Amino acid sequence: MIACGRAVASYVDDQTALSQGISQLRSAIGSHPRALRIEIDPHVITIEAQDSNNPKHVNRWRCFDHILRFVPIPWVTGPEPIDLQLLDRDLEANLFDLDSIAFPEFSKLKQAATKRAGIEDAAVVTHMEIARQIYIVPQLTAGDIRWTLRIASAREHAEVFADAQGVIKGSDLSGTQRAKTLNLIKEPELIGEAAAAFRDNLGTGAILTEVRINARSVSFATNMQDPGFKKAFNLPAIACFGWDLNGLAQRLGSVQVIGMPEKPPFSINNVDWTICSKLEADVLAKVGIPKAQVTRLIVEKLSLGLNDAAAAWTVEVTDPDGEVTSVVADTKGGILRVELPESRRPKIVWLEPATIARAISNVGTFLGPNAKIISIEIDERGGKFTADDPVHGGEPAIFELSADGASRGTDPVAPTVAPKGFTAPRLTFADLASLTEQKFTKLEAAALKKLGEKKKVYLESIRIGADAWFAPAAGAHAITIRVRDVPEDSVKAEYSWVAYDFEGRVVDFMVQ
Repeated sequence: MIACGRAVASYVDDQTALSQGISQLRSAIGSHPRALRIEIDPHVITIEAQDSNNPKHVNRWRCFDHILRFVPIPWVTGPEPIDLQLLDRDLEANLFDLDSIAFPEFSKLKQAATKRAGIEDAAVVTHMEIARQIYIVPQLTAGDIRWTLRIASAREHAEVFADAQGVIKGSDLSGTQRAKTLNLIKEPELIGEAAAAFRDNLGTGAILTEVRINARSVSFATNMQDPGFKKAFNLPAIACFGWDLNGLAQRLGSVQVIGMPEKPPFSINNVDWTICSKLEADVLAKVGIPKAQVTRLIVEKLSLGLNDAAAAWTVEVTDPDGEVTSVVADTKGGILRVELPESRRPKIVWLEPATIARAISNVGTFLGPNAKIISIEIDERGGKFTADDPVHGGEPAIFELSADGASRGTDPVAPTVAPKGFTAPRLTFADLASLTEQKFTKLEAAALKKLGEKKKVYLESIRIGADAWFAPAAGAHAITIRVRDVPEDSVKAEYSWVAYDFEGRVVDFMVQ
């Protein structure tokens, strides 16, 4: 059968030509055709459609330019039987109504798709295809109708995906120069676009547990279950999403490991995503390393004080030697602390008087003025303190000291072995005001002299606070200094101790 009409322009460029070509094919195939696939090239439209006389068969129809005596004329040919090779063998699930495709929206779609592709040189639509999308996971199945436009220039190409109504749903821009040179760290305004895409698709509920930003993409981890992963692999997993120039897409879920604590969630609106450019500049200025570069940004909830964890930025800066410095900032960009790489960290001598005094100050900053402190313990390896935790019902909790602050510990408070009826008295931060660097200098010297009269001794640890067995007269206002008789801790070492009150008076001691 042959249908004739006016000479056509490019089907992938001219709205009128496309509409007329589809109309001619629709007339040839029959009323309300069911299509398996539509392919549109500049001068050929191909439709694979169900045979109205035998629903198990599919035929191929074409409308293309034919030169007849130097005159271009659109021809329609068919039906041509095709051999079906379907991943999803349910033919009906693969078919769609030709009338459901919004061909009149093509001009708007072409313009929007070309803009979405972002190709540097002049670009044109070179090919289109319409078919149902096939999903492999969690099971092989035919999904929604997808309209694919291939856009190209002499140097670049891209694919833009739309639904049956011509609404863009995604893209593959990997063949564009912009995608090849993309660096979100250097184009931080795109991070705001990623956050907006997440908000538009998934809302503003407290479902995020972590956002990671690197040069190529933004990754969103959530606390939502991924039922598809569970169905496919029979493993519980949380849903994860990623954003790049192609838009937001769901990624392979992250397996939930039994026994691992869940990260506290936060909302996409808890973070100011517009500050990235300034934050990066402030962090580089704070670090002050020549030729260092920001290489990654992370947003998650961190313990920034005694209160529950709060959303915060961690900005990773890589220096020319490949070492990473991490800078923690609040959601408004205020820098809270700098975590140097191991090689750049000054060695902390924990038992030096200045270090002890600074650690006490960090305790006060972390806990606040109303804290109730049970004890502060410092030895050669580090420091920790135990205090009532108002966030968790006032139960005692252990906190770890670091060079520049403190954080919640992960170890539970061990049961106290104490005389019957003993309750450890508490200290306030005001109680600790008299414990200065000068006082610890005097107390350490006095302890070494008193406990080292018969043999040389070395500082082992300092404990501030009440002890059930030692220095009961001093109560909470006790400073217990422990020493050993060998330079390194050893099973052969012998230990002695002396306890002072906050005025520096000896209240108890034991010498071995």
